[in-house]
Amino acid sequence: MASANYTLKYMLAVFILSPLFASAHSAHDPVKEIHKKDQTIASRQSEFDQLQFSAQKIENLQDQITAMESKILMIRNLMASDYPHIKEKMSKYSFDYIKSVEESLAQLKNTLQQTDTLLNQ
Repeated sequence: MASANYTLKYMLAVFILSPLFASAHSAHDPVKEIHKKDQTIASRQSEFDQLQFSAQKIENLQDQITAMESKILMIRNLMASDYPHIKEKMSKYSFDYIKSVEESLAQLKNTLQQTDTLLNQ
C-alpha cells in the first residue's frame, strides 16, 4: 500500500509540475538568442585590435567562431522548426532567416580577416 501511495504522489507531482516545465520551455525566444550571439560577436570583433598578445587574440577568435557556430546552429534549427516558411513575411517569428545567415557569413569573413592579420604579424 505504501508503494502505491508513493507512486500516486509521484504521478500527481509530475502532473502538477509538467505545465511549469512546458511554459518555461515555450518562453524561449530563439530570435533573442540569435541577437545575443550577434552582440557577442560584435563585441569580440571590436576588442580584437586592442589585444596585445597573440594568445589573447587567438582566444578572442575562438570565442568569435564558437559564437558564430552556435548562431548558425540556432538559425538552422529555427528554419527547420519553421519550415517551409523561409521568408520573413511567412515566419511565425517575423525573422528574416536568409538575412541572418548572410550576416553570419559577413561576420565570419571579418573573423577570418582578423585571423589573417594575426598570422601575418
